[in-house]
Amino acid sequence: MGNTSIELIGRGEYMCECGKMHRPLVKKTIIKEGALMELPEVIKEFGGTKIFVLDDKNTHAAAGEKVCLILKEAGIPYTLFTIDCDRTEPDEHAVGSVMLHFDEHCDMVVGVGSGVINDIGKIVANIARRPYTIVGTAPSMDGYAAGTSSVIRDNLKVSVNSKCPDVVIGDLDVLANSPINMIRSGLGDMIAKYISICEWKISKIINDEYYCEDTADIIMQALMKLVDNAAGVTSRDKEAVTAVMEGMVLSGIGANYAGVSRPVSGMEHYFSHIWDMRMIEFGTPWDLHGVQCGIGTLDCIKVYDKIRNITPSREKALAYVESFDNDKWNEYLRKNLGKGAEQMIKTATAIKMYDKDLHRERLEKIIAHWDEIIAVINELPSYEELEKVFDLAGAPKYVEDIGITKEEERMAFLMSKDIRDKYIGSRLLLDIGELDNVADEVFPV
Repeated sequence: MGNTSIELIGRGEYMCECGKMHRPLVKKTIIKEGALMELPEVIKEFGGTKIFVLDDKNTHAAAGEKVCLILKEAGIPYTLFTIDCDRTEPDEHAVGSVMLHFDEHCDMVVGVGSGVINDIGKIVANIARRPYTIVGTAPSMDGYAAGTSSVIRDNLKVSVNSKCPDVVIGDLDVLANSPINMIRSGLGDMIAKYISICEWKISKIINDEYYCEDTADIIMQALMKLVDNAAGVTSRDKEAVTAVMEGMVLSGIGANYAGVSRPVSGMEHYFSHIWDMRMIEFGTPWDLHGVQCGIGTLDCIKVYDKIRNITPSREKALAYVESFDNDKWNEYLRKNLGKGAEQMIKTATAIKMYDKDLHRERLEKIIAHWDEIIAVINELPSYEELEKVFDLAGAPKYVEDIGITKEEERMAFLMSKDIRDKYIGSRLLLDIGELDNVADEVFPV
């Protein structure tokens, strides 16, 4: 297995035809067998003299203990903080706890873990203004190279600005031995890019949103490599694991290039966010983010299959929006999400989601460009094609596989439009007055 880096995308920093200067915030990426042994050299390269090592009980066993041994043998002093709980949540309590234990004499932060540890580590490094290296323990999510952290704030899953890692280390000996459901989680998080890229293109048509073809190509090339290697996931084949990890890193780089999360998350991610929020509020079943995103992607493919067969009606759309009861809908959110609903309601109000004049403007664009929208949707793979990829990887395909009910599946679809200021499939269906009809057809209860 060879070394891999940001050169995977060919250019590093460059002025793109989209009008943006694209800068990969990650300075070094090492994905190979034995990558952990390069940590002392990385620390030297970035001027580290004393290291703050952050992990949790699980990731300490997976790689944290070895990281500490490598630092000790290299004569590099360190302070270790291991989050001592079975299930770490990236919330105010966890971030505050780590900050209170931060050793101000440390001039570099090394996180050892995947999603949660990396999200917390990026926030800590940003606040402390220290260089940051993440040692990945599982190819389970696409935030490794992102400049934001997904955290729980006031019971709502939000994305906050943090620090992009300076270095991402993925030791294939560690990654290939991670729990198989975490490798499958990475596959699900990458498969989700079919939907995110599709919706990015659709929003460009309807809302004239910024779009970058180069960034979309980076993501899709990584996705295709993973699809080609899906059969190796179950056997922990290192080529397959490399494809998953590279996809996770390149997704973060692509998001940094675009300056928005558009290339890497769409409606399918919001299914996962809703299920996470219900778990926090009500203790309902949940699973790994990427696993949920994968199931959400299959659900979204079904939704877009229905959209393909719709011809928008101006009269029907206007009547639907006119009759939409916003107060009743907000009560539905509060009942099924609890405290987390309040920020969603504020967001919808701030962006004037239900403003009837703005709706009319969007509707005219939708009707005028419907053929273009359908052409973009037709670029999506079929449900059967995606199902085959999931079967090859042994990944969960249905909400029942992870303990989520059909009612929760339906509500995640309906609520997805309110999570963020992002134009996605459920908002398109709201605009054309078909949201309830598609919900009844795809998510009957």
